[in-house]
Amino acid sequence: MKLAPRLAVTFGLLAALSTVVVGFAIRQQLQRHEAARFAVETRRVCERIRHEIERQGEADQKLIGGACQGGELVDRVDIAIRGERLDEQRMGFAQVVREERSAFDLDELLLFTDRGDVIGASPTSLLATPRKALDALAAGPPKWAFRLGETPAIVARCVKPGRAHRVALVGARRLDPVLERLGTTLQVRVTAPWQQTPPPLPGAAEATLSCELRDATQAPLSLVVTKSTAELTQNLHTIDRTVLASAAASSLVALVLAVLLARSLSRPLSDLAREAGKVAAGEARPLHPRLAKSPGSSEVKEVVQAFDEMVEDLAMTRRRLAAASRVAAWREVARRVAHEVKNPLAPIRAAVETLRRLRAREDPAFDEYFDEATRTVLDEVHRISNIVTEFTRFARLPQPRPQDVDLDELARHVVRMHAPTAEASGLALELVRDGKAPTVRADRDQVVQVLTNLVQNAIDAAKDGGSEVRITLAAGAHGAAYITVSDDGPGVAPELEPRLFEPYATTKPTGTGLGLAIAQRIALEHGGELAHVGAGPGGRGAAFRLVLTAEGPPPASEVPPDVRV
Repeated sequence: MKLAPRLAVTFGLLAALSTVVVGFAIRQQLQRHEAARFAVETRRVCERIRHEIERQGEADQKLIGGACQGGELVDRVDIAIRGERLDEQRMGFAQVVREERSAFDLDELLLFTDRGDVIGASPTSLLATPRKALDALAAGPPKWAFRLGETPAIVARCVKPGRAHRVALVGARRLDPVLERLGTTLQVRVTAPWQQTPPPLPGAAEATLSCELRDATQAPLSLVVTKSTAELTQNLHTIDRTVLASAAASSLVALVLAVLLARSLSRPLSDLAREAGKVAAGEARPLHPRLAKSPGSSEVKEVVQAFDEMVEDLAMTRRRLAAASRVAAWREVARRVAHEVKNPLAPIRAAVETLRRLRAREDPAFDEYFDEATRTVLDEVHRISNIVTEFTRFARLPQPRPQDVDLDELARHVVRMHAPTAEASGLALELVRDGKAPTVRADRDQVVQVLTNLVQNAIDAAKDGGSEVRITLAAGAHGAAYITVSDDGPGVAPELEPRLFEPYATTKPTGTGLGLAIAQRIALEHGGELAHVGAGPGGRGAAFRLVLTAEGPPPASEVPPDVRV
C-alpha cells in the first residue's frame, strides 16, 4: 500500500478505534443498567403474580366461607337432613349448587356431607368423587390451598357442623386460566410444572426467572416466568448504530485530513515507486530530470540520483546476462547436436574406410560389400537429416494461433488417427471422459501435435507387455482442462525421469528425443503445463498430463523467455 493511503487508513483507524472504545465503554455501562432494570422488573413481576394468586385465594376462601357459615344453602341442607327429606330436595339443592358456582365465578363447586353423600356438584362429573377424596377435603383446614394433579386449581373449603353430621362446601378455581390472564396482563409467559414449556420464537431472546408461591397452608408451587428481552436488545442495537455512525463520521474526517496531509509527503515517493516499476519491466529511463522539480526533501532527490546510477548498472548487467545466456544456450544446443550427429558419422566412416581397403587390394568381395555399405551410409545420412529437421522445428516453432477448441472432438480425432497403429500393436486405445470437457482457447494444430506425440510414445511403450492406452478428459478449476495420456507399459526409468523434457533425452533406438521438449514448449506457450504425473492405470506404465487454461496463449510479450525463439 502506498504512503498516502497508509497514512489515511492509519488516522482513520485511530479515530474509529478511539470512538469504538469509548462507545463500547458507554454501551457496556448502559447494558449493565438495562440488565439491572430488566432484572428488577422481572422480580417485580414475580411479586405481582404472588400477590395476585394470594389475593385470589383469599377472596375465594372468603366467598366459600361466607356461603358456608352464613348462607341459606348449607342451613337448608342441614334442616333437610334432620327432617329426613334430603332425597326429596336433592334435585333442588343440585340446581342451587350450579347457580351458586356461576354466581361465584368458580370452575368447580361441591356440596357434600361427612358421610360421603354428594348433595350437589358442578360440573356434574364431580358427583363421582371417591369417598376418600371427600374425606380429605372435609378434613382439611378452612384455608385456601393449591391442588396439583390432573386439574391444578386454587381450592377454598368450609365445613359447617350439624347435630349428627357435617356439611362441607368446596370451591375450586383452575390455575391455568389464572396464570394465562396474569401473563397477558404483565406481558410475560408464566409456566407451571405441569405445563409443557413452549419453544421460543425464532430469533427471539428471552430471560427466565423462577418464582416460588405458597398457599395458605404453606405448600409450595414453583412457576417459571419468561420475559422477552426485545426491548433491551432494541436499545442496545440503537446504541450500536450510534457508535458505528460516529466511528464512520470520524474515520471520514480523518481520511480527508490524512489525504491532504500525505499528498505533499508521499507524491515524490509515489513517482519514484512508479518509475521503479517501469525499470523492473525493463523500461529504464533517467529519473532525475523529471523528478528534480517535484516537491519533496533533499533526501528524496538524493535517492533519485542513487536510483539513476542503479538503473544504469542494472541495464548493463541485463545486457551482459542476456548475451551470456544466449551464448550458453547455443553452446548447449551445439554440444547436443554435435553429439547426435557424431553417432551416425561413425558407421559412415567405417563403411567408407572398408570400401577403400577392399578397393585398394581389388578384393572380389568389394561388389558384395558395396551395396551393404552404401545402404548404411544412406541410412545414417537420413538419420542426420531427421536430426537437423527436428532441430529446425524446435528452434523455429511458430507462435500459437488461438481459436475456440472443442477438446472432446479433438481427442476423438486423435483416437481415430492412432487407432490403426494401436490395433496393429495389439493395444486398446480408449477415450475416457471425467465430466464435460470445457472449450478452451488454443492452437488446434499444436495441441494435436502434443497429443500425437504423447499417444505415439504411449503406444511404443505399451506394445511390449502392455494392453491399453488411455486418453482422459477432465475439467479443472477456473475453466482449465486436463488431458491425461496413460499406458500400462514398463513406465519411465528413474534415471531418465529428471531429463524427460530435455532435448535429445530418449531411450528409443529411433527418434531424436525432441518430441517431449517440443510438446512442453507448446504447453508453456499456451500458458499451460505438460508434466509426468506418475504411473498409469493399475499402478503400471506412465501418465502425462497436459493442462490448458481457458484464456489460452498469452500475448507474445508475456511468454516466458525460456520458451521464446
